[in-house]
Amino acid sequence: LPVQSAITHPRPGAAVPAGELTVKGYAWSGGGRPVVRVDVSLDGGRTWRVARLVGERPPPERAWAWVLWELRAPVA
Repeated sequence: LPVQSAITHPRPGAAVPAGELTVKGYAWSGGGRPVVRVDVSLDGGRTWRVARLVGERPPPERAWAWVLWELRAPVA
C-alpha cells in the first residue's frame, strides 16, 4: 500500500492566523514497510513540502506502527 496519512491539527475548517502554521498528523504504510517521508501540500497540490518525522521510529519488525509527523510553514 502507499503511505496513508491523516492531519490531526489544525482541525478541518479551522481558521488559522497569518504567520507560521504547524500542521501535525500521523502516517502508516502497508506490507511492513516503514514510513520514510511524508509530503504535505498547503495549496491544493500545486506545491509540496517535506514534513519532519517526530519521535522514535519503530524497529523494523514493527514498521506497521504509526509515525507522527509535523510541518511548520508560513501561511498568508
